[in-house]
Amino acid sequence: MRRWWAPTAQAVTLVVVVLAGAVQIDAAQADIAADKGAGPAVAVRPVVRRVAPPVTLGIPSLKVTDRLLGLRKQRDGTLEVPADPQRAGWYSQGPAPGDPGPAVIVGHVDSYRGPGIFNQVKTLKKNDLIRVRRADGSLVTFSVTLVRTYAKRKFPTKLVYEGDRRPSLRLITCGGEFDRRSKRYLSNTIVFASLYQAPAKKKPAARPAKRPTGFFTVSV
Repeated sequence: MRRWWAPTAQAVTLVVVVLAGAVQIDAAQADIAADKGAGPAVAVRPVVRRVAPPVTLGIPSLKVTDRLLGLRKQRDGTLEVPADPQRAGWYSQGPAPGDPGPAVIVGHVDSYRGPGIFNQVKTLKKNDLIRVRRADGSLVTFSVTLVRTYAKRKFPTKLVYEGDRRPSLRLITCGGEFDRRSKRYLSNTIVFASLYQAPAKKKPAARPAKRPTGFFTVSV
């Protein structure tokens, strides 16, 4: 039994290692495939414009100000990304910031030359503000509701590109672990933000009328 058990145990261990390796290879290939653009392929839906297209992006807490590029879907259905790591781009075939539905803005986390424009978006906190100036001069402000990191093979496509009909904003960049072999990040960091509602100003309390003091002469 001992002679039979030892080789069998070794064989089982080898099979487990091989299977684990195969899973890792499949996962890595899926990550590489998902890294071609900002998320998996998404059907382009017709959008009715109600507001002007965005021109600049501002994130006060990160001291980020940038003139936005226009991005479109590529032939394989993925969203193209800015060629310059210091620029951010808006998905121009989707809602504009302030239109019904989620507007999507993409930027790099870094490059071989240094940090990218979205290097610190992972540090954004709930209620941090994001401002977008539009082509007609109007300003729309969003408030961060959630910051999450997802494996690229599990990219939440519907949540990012569809959501609901309320005006909202998504910032997308790379994140998570960096795979030195494939030279790619294995995850995406996504910032979810909703339309900012400024708190209503409180009306000053009415001051009580002053009571007259002293003596008065009354004519009758």
